Amino acid sequence: MKSTRISTTKIAEICGVSQGTVDRALNNRADINKNTKEKILSVAKEYGYRPNIHARSIAGGKSHLIGVVIFDLKNQYFSDLLTQVEFYCNCLAYSTVVMFTDKDPQKEIQCIQDLYQLSVDGIVLCPSNSGEEYENFLLSLDIPVITFGNRLSKFPYVGINNTTAVRETVEYIAKEGYKRLIFVKPELKQKNIFAQKERLETFIEICKNVGITYSITNLTDAESQIDSNERCAFICPTDIYAIKLLPIVKKHGAGIIGFDNVRLIDELGLILDSVSYDVALTAKTAVDHIVNGAPIRDYIPHKIIKRGSI
Repeated sequence: MKSTRISTTKIAEICGVSQGTVDRALNNRADINKNTKEKILSVAKEYGYRPNIHARSIAGGKSHLIGVVIFDLKNQYFSDLLTQVEFYCNCLAYSTVVMFTDKDPQKEIQCIQDLYQLSVDGIVLCPSNSGEEYENFLLSLDIPVITFGNRLSKFPYVGINNTTAVRETVEYIAKEGYKRLIFVKPELKQKNIFAQKERLETFIEICKNVGITYSITNLTDAESQIDSNERCAFICPTDIYAIKLLPIVKKHGAGIIGFDNVRLIDELGLILDSVSYDVALTAKTAVDHIVNGAPIRDYIPHKIIKRGSI
């Protein structure tokens, strides 16, 4: 037997199968080829694979741990959400284990596997991945998974209605007399871009419906999109982008609005409108669902915070 500690991710790689298949073999689940199962069990034995079962041996099979998988803490929204998840977990005598993916789909899978090895009772996930194989992998863990930020088709989601939020934002800007809207599209490396795709598609549709001129750009080329002959306004899918563009907006007398309404706006006294949603309610909903099986609200309420940048 090899002494190297091995993860189920590595077993899947060696055997040339998915992690869901490895989980079915190791946990004696159905729907797996006999020869494939024998191969997986053989590799697991050879490398001395041992699942962490200590946590599930206490408290009636509950570890009282909740995993949180997020991109990073560069966006203050994530740090605020993490703080609130930790708060509500503590209220229920639970602890959190946080994993950062840096928007790397493969790293995300490893983070989830690591949490599974720690026997967490559920996972709060901002997914970079998507697709049937990935979702089946999550289902094979047989623990509650709730998503935010980006959706997955087979799992509950807690967040705002992006379609409604963008529609209200475009209508608000149009009523203020702006003739040209510029959507600042983020450069994303993850597979799952559900939220940003939904916001962009809604933006295009609503602009067409209300008859307003629009363009789509990235952060680097944003200034070049300003037309001095038209009153322009930027819509940024995150306040991070909006804050970076504020000097350009001020220089050209343009308008701007962001998403997330991060604390930094008020802490620095910035004049920046933003779409706000209740981070505490988002966290409480996610934790209650995992711990108590509480039903999910349709959407987290949102509102436009007006500070004078539109």
